[in-house]
Amino acid sequence: MERDTLIKVFALLFIIAFIAELFAFRSSVTSPPQQSNQSTSNETSLYGTGNTTAVLDSYMDYLNVYSRGKNISAASLNEISSIEGVGYANRQDGAVTLVLDNGANLSFIAERVKEEIPDANVTASAVFSLPPLVEFRTSMGRKNVSVGAVLVMEITPEIDVGENITLSLIGLISGDRVAGTPIAKIIPTSIDVVANAVVSGVGDNYSAVVMLPWEGRNANTSKVKEDLSKSLGNVSVEYEPRSFVAVSGLSSKANETIERIGNLSYVVEVSGDVVYVKDDFNDSGRIRSDFDGILGNNNTALDYSVSSMVVSFTSANFSKNELDKEVGSEFILYRQMFLKLGDTIAIAGREYEVPSNSTFTAIILDSFSVGSNVTVSLRTGTIGKKIVELELKDILG
Repeated sequence: MERDTLIKVFALLFIIAFIAELFAFRSSVTSPPQQSNQSTSNETSLYGTGNTTAVLDSYMDYLNVYSRGKNISAASLNEISSIEGVGYANRQDGAVTLVLDNGANLSFIAERVKEEIPDANVTASAVFSLPPLVEFRTSMGRKNVSVGAVLVMEITPEIDVGENITLSLIGLISGDRVAGTPIAKIIPTSIDVVANAVVSGVGDNYSAVVMLPWEGRNANTSKVKEDLSKSLGNVSVEYEPRSFVAVSGLSSKANETIERIGNLSYVVEVSGDVVYVKDDFNDSGRIRSDFDGILGNNNTALDYSVSSMVVSFTSANFSKNELDKEVGSEFILYRQMFLKLGDTIAIAGREYEVPSNSTFTAIILDSFSVGSNVTVSLRTGTIGKKIVELELKDILG
């Protein structure tokens, strides 16, 4: 018995020693090296922003439908559930998820949902592929980092699969990659285009550019405003006389000659070929006489600039004779007009539907009238098949 007991004791000690060694071995392979810990703790994470081009690879096979401020009615739910390509509908917390059949036309279904529920938000999960590296701007400078191969975003399904879009990204950069999922926003593609518009109406705001000859530039703007205010509303006058004369070849003359002109009592400054005079001096005959005497040439070309006075006002029944009587000079008249675009415009070779409320207000030549065609320059911003920004830049004619 003693021999058997001794064997059992040795066997038990051997098992205990084996288990202890096993635990010691496991600890040594799972513990990270001290150097790796130190490197990780010294790594700095910081936020950065960047833009990149992404490609829409696909949409997931469902649509989310949400009508702000109210629940989708049972009748509307039945209608959108019966659209071809919809497998079934799942209602939860006022929103509806439409699970689509494999291969269903997601964009078509989204358009049908909007027709049935015009005020609904209809979105889909879009899968975008990203380039291997994206340049981010951080407080430490610029850095190329990896964002990940794909990015999933909830968007209005108005972008075609395979289309390029620009993304604005915000993320926490750790080492050479963005930690987690960055915040992403689609940036509209901005393009300037020329389009045709039609004058759909006129307003009561006017602006007249009054042309004043050099000799008549000493206009009494206070009196002009006072007199016009008797019959017109909201009269304002903007005016700065152009008190200078261009003298051909003056800059090539001797310094002594230029100094003699600069010493004339009515001259303020001589700069190149231009002579600036006092605002209250308008005797062109004296200038001709003085300059001919100094320059010794009766054929020197003198160009007297024309000044422009801008008079703005409102009137429901304005008459041009009324303004002509007060200013006594030639003027160009502009009027407030409302411009409406057609149903579509071409942008980068693609036809886009114009938003329904796209009417512009502009002050254009009074020679245009309701029904007139006007060529305009527009700044547009598009995302996929939709115009999201539309701005009138200029009137071309």
